Amino acid sequence: MNKHFILIWIYLFGMCSITYAWPLKESETDSLKKLLDNSLPDTAKVQLLFKIAEGYYQHSPAAAIPYFEEAEKISKQIRYSVGLTNAYGWLAYLYEQSGNIGKALDFNYNALELARKSKDKKNEAILLGNIAAIYKDQGRIEEALNYNFRSLEIRKTLNDSAGISTILNNIGLIYAGQGRIEEALNYYQRSLFIEENLKSNDGVITAMQNIGAVYREQKEYESAFAYYRRALEKAVATNSKYSMGYIYNGLGGMHEENSRFDSALHYFNNALALRTELDDKQGIAYTLKNKGIVYQKTSAIAEAENAFRKSLAIFQELGDKLGTATVANLLGASFLEKKNYPEAQTYLQFSLKKAMELGFPAPIGNAAGNLLKLYRDKGDWHQAFLMYDLYITMRDSIQNDLNRKAALKSQFQYEYEKRETLIKIEQEKKQALSMIEIKKNRQQKYFLLAGLLLVMIFAYLNNRKKKQIGNEKKRSDELLLNILPAEIAAELKSKGTTRARHYKEVTVMFTDFIDFTVTAEKLSPQDLVNEINFCYIEFDKIISKYGIEKIKTIGDAYMCAGGLPVPTVTNAEDTIRAAMDIRAFMLRESQVRKTAGKSFFEIRIGIHTGPVVAGIVGIKKYAYDIWGDTVNIASRMESSGETGKINISGATFELVKNKFTCVHRGKIQAKNKGEIDMYFVENA
Repeated sequence: MNKHFILIWIYLFGMCSITYAWPLKESETDSLKKLLDNSLPDTAKVQLLFKIAEGYYQHSPAAAIPYFEEAEKISKQIRYSVGLTNAYGWLAYLYEQSGNIGKALDFNYNALELARKSKDKKNEAILLGNIAAIYKDQGRIEEALNYNFRSLEIRKTLNDSAGISTILNNIGLIYAGQGRIEEALNYYQRSLFIEENLKSNDGVITAMQNIGAVYREQKEYESAFAYYRRALEKAVATNSKYSMGYIYNGLGGMHEENSRFDSALHYFNNALALRTELDDKQGIAYTLKNKGIVYQKTSAIAEAENAFRKSLAIFQELGDKLGTATVANLLGASFLEKKNYPEAQTYLQFSLKKAMELGFPAPIGNAAGNLLKLYRDKGDWHQAFLMYDLYITMRDSIQNDLNRKAALKSQFQYEYEKRETLIKIEQEKKQALSMIEIKKNRQQKYFLLAGLLLVMIFAYLNNRKKKQIGNEKKRSDELLLNILPAEIAAELKSKGTTRARHYKEVTVMFTDFIDFTVTAEKLSPQDLVNEINFCYIEFDKIISKYGIEKIKTIGDAYMCAGGLPVPTVTNAEDTIRAAMDIRAFMLRESQVRKTAGKSFFEIRIGIHTGPVVAGIVGIKKYAYDIWGDTVNIASRMESSGETGKINISGATFELVKNKFTCVHRGKIQAKNKGEIDMYFVENA
């Protein structure tokens, strides 16, 4: 997560005594533009230009640039350092967002020179961090680290705790991208410690989600869930949409990695909606890439390639080498799978080129591995051998930390196209074999073979034991996840207990079979259980699709809730859509059974939205449950409904009235709540 420009330049505006304003209405902007024609002092004109530009910023960033440039021109003429610094900052930010990295760097360097001349250490440190962030995105890692550490030293001399935390976090991002996990976690934890002491919600959220991302990368999902959940609770409480987008994306990634594809798409769609609303181009590109991977894994190849193409276009526009290399490799692999070799080769060679410019082992190895398959299929054994050697080098580099660091320093400038590389490799192999033949005698070979045999036996026994333990752990984890939500299961396993949580907004749904006793008397006990099980299995699938949590079944009643244990802003809408799918399923089944002359169930559904308390009760046969008036009112909505209808409360209606067609059907008296409006949901 990288918000360095937005936060930093708003700070600068405060330093410059220029008030940051929310976007102006078009009429207000036009009025301000008319004032430019009046005779104003130059400094007043500069501040008026800023005001107009800021009015354009949110809805049309490109239209804001000429006004900032004019402010820069006037400030330079009258030597107005405050205005000049402000103009440089905005122009650097806007040009970076538009993908013009060269101009963004120029304006940052201009501002840095101004800060040094005025001996403004605070702004000098900020600008060093800004430049480092751009270099990091470009893959110029050594320069990025250098500028970050220079910024860090200045902030330490100023005792700037918030600034120190920002740089620690940025250094952690770089180390995480390089796979230097222990160093990344160290810097993130130091940043989190400072942000907690400062009681900064944004800072705490950023550090927590970055730590969660590192644990997720290491497949330590229990720890990842714990940090993501804490970050999301804070983000929802403060309506931090930028943070929520990142966290939803991370949660979607974890569900995808665990083959829960419907849930993964649900979280990715939430992330994409928020990032599109914020025009977060880099975030949009990563979420599109992640959706493409899910589509690919579910064999929706056309949808996958469409998502990858959109993602690649944005990454190229932003100059993001890692994103470009990653998505180009995914597209190339997709074409390779279809044996479309020309397209595959184009994308894979492009991916390898960008990956080698970047210098990270993983994307280089991924591209080389796919090119190896391509050249082997085409019978180009010379190129296949080169790709094999490159792939093995990268694989060994990733496995061996010392080799990886050495390889990162050399930036992996591997000249694989040249014939001399192949000759050199062959010569080195021959020399190595000759040295072995000269130095090793037969007895040493026997010792070596015996030692290798012992190692292999030990490794075999050890791996078999690990596999057995792993299988047992997997079975126990799967069983626990069938009983408890993933986030709650993770907390229970890591701490041995869980704490009850209060949720401000949860949508609870009850379903109930009409005349269940009468219908049940017509069925044998086994047929009755089979029928209920058949329905509940389908209900489980439907609510999983919408990210809704099953709470429990009570006889023929089914209870679930949206918006927990991970809070969401669309829980009411998601729950109603699930209810509509359940109603449609039951209607189809009743028609099939009616035609066959069999007994069938009819359903009634009730929904209400409000606060609940959720947690685990008991020490045997763990059960995750929810309590509060919201649950009681949802039950009343169901019992007060009609066959085949979805009956929602007024509270839920207010949240979804622009999404669904609803019909008011009167009021109901609820204990301690007075009269409550009820609505039938007709359609979307």
